[in-house]
Amino acid sequence: MGFDLNRFEGDVDEELMCTICSCVLEEPLQAPQCEHAFCAACINEWLTRQPTCPVDRAAISPADLKPVPRILRNLLARLTIKCENAAQGCTASIKLDSLASHLNECEFNPKKPVSCELGCGSTIPKDELSTHNCVKELRSALQASNNKLTNVQIQVTDLKNQLKDQDREIRMLKEFMRAMRNSNPRIREIHADVENDEILRWVSTLQPARVTR
Repeated sequence: MGFDLNRFEGDVDEELMCTICSCVLEEPLQAPQCEHAFCAACINEWLTRQPTCPVDRAAISPADLKPVPRILRNLLARLTIKCENAAQGCTASIKLDSLASHLNECEFNPKKPVSCELGCGSTIPKDELSTHNCVKELRSALQASNNKLTNVQIQVTDLKNQLKDQDREIRMLKEFMRAMRNSNPRIREIHADVENDEILRWVSTLQPARVTR
């Protein structure tokens, strides 16, 4: 759904209008071939019902949609729009590309995030401040922390069990190898050769001793 035309100052070119909702384009996307532009929400909802362009009925799918050209985005950004909190008392008129940042700071925005001043430190929408319950909020936060701790404890227990299983498998493998060496002289010889080779490699890494007088 686009921006209401009545919120804009001056004339708005019809090329900047969505033909689905008849409002000024919001997050516009365009069809790949005909390049007709629509609000992202409008065209995606339209395509769930019929996979065609609303203007010329050319076949399209959500994957075919692409961003509108930069020149069109620039034209939209330069439009001047009234704050959507005008009914609450805001008299600001801003460029469309600054609307989002203005709404975050607008003192008349009922959804502006504010901090609780009663001690819990929660950040809540301004219009929920009057019904905010610190005790309930803290209980919810504590419950969430306890749930996270429980999940971590479960993961630690699983890891410990995996380590125990691996340790048991290693011991069984060592016992098997020991039994094989004891039952087969050739394996004992190979094992001895491996140990001797390891000793020789270790000795070769040693630095020659220096004799001082």
